[in-house]
Amino acid sequence: MFRYKDYIRAVAQERSFSKAAGVLHTSQPWLSTKVKEIEENLGIALFDRSTSPLTLTEAGQFYLEQAEKISEIEEESRRQFDRLRHAASETLCIGSSMFFCTCLLPPMLQRFQNAHPNVTLTFSEAEPGTLTEKLLHGELDVALAVERPEHPQIITHAWMREEIVLAVPARYQINEELAAYCYDFDGFLKRNEPGCRKPPVPLMRFLNVPFLLLNERNDIHHRTKQICANAGFAPNVKLLLTQMMTAYYLVCEGQGVTLLRDTIPEYVSPNENVVFYTLDDPLAFRNIYLSYIPRKEASIHAELVEYLDSKREL
Repeated sequence: MFRYKDYIRAVAQERSFSKAAGVLHTSQPWLSTKVKEIEENLGIALFDRSTSPLTLTEAGQFYLEQAEKISEIEEESRRQFDRLRHAASETLCIGSSMFFCTCLLPPMLQRFQNAHPNVTLTFSEAEPGTLTEKLLHGELDVALAVERPEHPQIITHAWMREEIVLAVPARYQINEELAAYCYDFDGFLKRNEPGCRKPPVPLMRFLNVPFLLLNERNDIHHRTKQICANAGFAPNVKLLLTQMMTAYYLVCEGQGVTLLRDTIPEYVSPNENVVFYTLDDPLAFRNIYLSYIPRKEASIHAELVEYLDSKREL
């Protein structure tokens, strides 16, 4: 019925078979015959040929209205199929810290990957400032970082709140003196259960203990120094490191103490060589921000952002 709707539309717009034939690059007799066939098939005239120029009948007007709706459906279908074809081979890149890229994000995104088996997810480890630049240059689709990018193109909101805790080698004598504040590995994982929470440790007790500190490009570097300063001392820095996981494993080996995110014990094997303490300082809590540059077209990128947003803890 609507197979030749473009012909009807052209005649209606030009109000002449000859002019419409010119626009359609066909002959006037062929076009007149084709329109006549459509009218015979419908059993009603679409044009009033008694007028000059031609005018649409009520049936013709209705025909064009329905044809327009069909054209809109066809266009939307084309856009959707284009999106699906694009998504079938699309690669999305998420930027974050080494810990998030290797531990937290892969299991979290498993359901998304199962739902989109033809989409390749890649992870890019970088520092927060670098992540912002990569977002702006189109090298990343989404970033998860402790710093909130301040740029008009970037949409950002708090996504997760984490606690900074003190990790200490279990063999250190000081743990016996601070037993009322100290969590072993299993106890730390259960600390939020009823009756399991212990008070924050007086951090000043670690005045002379060697600290393992992340380098200056890491938020935890400045946070550690300020938390120690708020407790009344400067940390005795033994080593400067680039990765928090490295600091954690060195603590397990007895090399010193470090401040680290409370989620790390959830993603590593239980270890009897480390104990944990919570801290009484506002800086011991920080947000992780989800950041991205929105795209105008419907895409798998929007689905990824929506999926991550559904995992938001704030």
